[in-house]
Amino acid sequence: MENLNKKALNYCLYLLSRQSYSRKQLRDKLALKKYPAGLISETLDKLGQWHYLDDEAFAAAFAGQRLRFKPRGQRLIEQELRLKGIGHELARQVTTGVMAKLGLDEEALARAALEKKLRTYRKDSTEKSMAKTKNYLVRQGFSYEIANKLIREYWGQKDL
Repeated sequence: MENLNKKALNYCLYLLSRQSYSRKQLRDKLALKKYPAGLISETLDKLGQWHYLDDEAFAAAFAGQRLRFKPRGQRLIEQELRLKGIGHELARQVTTGVMAKLGLDEEALARAALEKKLRTYRKDSTEKSMAKTKNYLVRQGFSYEIANKLIREYWGQKDL
């Protein structure tokens, strides 16, 4: 059994040396390797005690990376974090904190995301461009209100 403990721990350390993982992601990876549930919990607890596994730090790093390099809405980033095993409340707290720390707001992020796509959308008719813009911004996690505001701003439409 001691050998199995070492194998599980070494496997987790190997994974963590390559990239960050949430507790749930590592649990799933160990379960795929058919490690017993008790051993998985023990291994993850040990990694947590050694400060190699911290869901809050993982979430903050993930959210910061997403916000800096791929402008997305807070809602989409929170959803991505929940898919990685981060709780709803922690995902919201961390994302809000990272946005405040970076001095970002939803509208500025939406504007940055739209700037990248604007040239391609301007080629179509006005109605088609506006529809594509709205759909794109909503898929990127921004609210309808922000999408409509930017459409009014860029295309001068008053009734949306």
